[in-house]
Amino acid sequence: MSAAKTILVVAPDPGLRRSLEFALEVEGFSVESHALLSTVEASPAANAAACVIVDESAIRLGPAGRQPLARFAGRVILLVEEVDPIAGPEGFAVLTKPVEGNDLIDMVQAFSARHLLAD
Repeated sequence: MSAAKTILVVAPDPGLRRSLEFALEVEGFSVESHALLSTVEASPAANAAACVIVDESAIRLGPAGRQPLARFAGRVILLVEEVDPIAGPEGFAVLTKPVEGNDLIDMVQAFSARHLLAD
């Protein structure tokens, strides 16, 4: 499978992780999932992945907690309970949980297409 079809998932909750894996794999994406942000940072697939889906519970609150995601600038989809307009994450696509309909898949497909164009 091409690198542009590889999606990294970071979610401490195993149920959420499996749910995301299933939804993405059904759409033809290769998924590499992790419980911790530190393990995705060390992944060989990290540089080539089309995008990284990160559950907010995987990062510490505040800008310092999001610092490790800077490496994936422009390729991060952050899943949150609610959007905080004051401390909202800059440079991330944000989806509120529970994700409705095809919102996540549509966003991942857009990231994947953009990743293919950049290559």
